[in-house]
Amino acid sequence: MKPVVFLDRDGTLIEEVNFLLEENQIRILPNTIPALKLLREAGFILIILSNQSGVARGYLTEERARQLNRVVFSQMRMLGEVPDAFYYCPHHPQAKIAKYRLDCDCRKPKPGLIMRASGQFELDLSRCYSIGDKLSDSQLAQNAGGKGVLVLTGHGRREQMKIDPDEGNRPDFIAGDILDAAKWVVNDFIDIGRI
Repeated sequence: MKPVVFLDRDGTLIEEVNFLLEENQIRILPNTIPALKLLREAGFILIILSNQSGVARGYLTEERARQLNRVVFSQMRMLGEVPDAFYYCPHHPQAKIAKYRLDCDCRKPKPGLIMRASGQFELDLSRCYSIGDKLSDSQLAQNAGGKGVLVLTGHGRREQMKIDPDEGNRPDFIAGDILDAAKWVVNDFIDIGRI
């Protein structure tokens, strides 16, 4: 059983463009590769989990979403590190396309994508973390018994304004970017190992 970090993609690892539709929109954020390397060296499986409601809205097909992610992974690989897998949710409760209009269990912060990933990888969910620029990202691991980090890139600053301790949506940590988040995760993981 291996520890895992679930990573959001848009606004966390790559620049946020609202809906990624074209290859020329892909920009890997400067600290992404150092962060992935740090997490990898600490022994984590790295899995991207992404809400891709652009599919439900009719902006792109599922195949196009997978194709664009292959380009993201290719660019990351050329820079020196790449996550282990990419899982996405194409659904949205108010989807334009009927077959995607549902309140599914795979839309973050629900843990359906985590369960799918657990079926492929031997994951220790008691030692899981999630990192992303939305509160739904940080809540994802929390909903699976782990810890969540909000990054202030992408939508992060706007999302930070929505934190309400009475609502139970407080991240375990707020980081400036993915590298700050990775450092916190590694230090927290080491501290847990000492207990």
